[in-house]
Amino acid sequence: MFWAAFLFKAPKKFKKGRFFMSASIHFGGSRALPPRFVPQVAAVVQASLSAGSAVRVGCAVGADQFVIQAALSQPQRLSIFAQFSASGAGAFSGSAVQPVFSAQQAGAQVSFLAGGPLQVPLRARLLRRSIAALRGSSAAVFFLASPSSAGSLNVAAQAAALSIPVFVFPFGFIGQPQNLRFLPGAWRPASFAGSPCLQWFAGPSFF
Repeated sequence: MFWAAFLFKAPKKFKKGRFFMSASIHFGGSRALPPRFVPQVAAVVQASLSAGSAVRVGCAVGADQFVIQAALSQPQRLSIFAQFSASGAGAFSGSAVQPVFSAQQAGAQVSFLAGGPLQVPLRARLLRRSIAALRGSSAAVFFLASPSSAGSLNVAAQAAALSIPVFVFPFGFIGQPQNLRFLPGAWRPASFAGSPCLQWFAGPSFF
């Protein structure tokens, strides 16, 4: 299999090549992800695009911004979910406002206020935006800068609760991230888009 060559048994949706051509992949990760990991992020995103998948991503600096930049080679397959408005209202220091606007001009689809109206508190708006991006995704991939990237791991837990396969790339640290809260399971070695990573395997058998 090209980009989901697991070391353990793969979910049925990944088998026999049926997954690739109609998949929408949710990408996310740490706002603090250092720029030195741009090539690794780009390799994963571009391999996914080459396999025929669409890219769904948020609007933050760091990992989201690197994903947006990598996907601009095929903007028609890029969907961005922004918690701020089309005028930039509601953005904060962690928002990649200009990259989102530039991607829209290049042909990417942008859903503004994807987390609800500006009256919704920022933290809730960010989570709701991420959940909106997860809907319809066949997998969720996160590029992490630390093992305790709370926001990203919270979204990963939401994905796992929806039975969406979850993968993480621990680019900013050695070892495994924290386990997903309130979900029995464990991280296990895997491969996504031809690159080694970790996948969340749910189930009480790991305890």
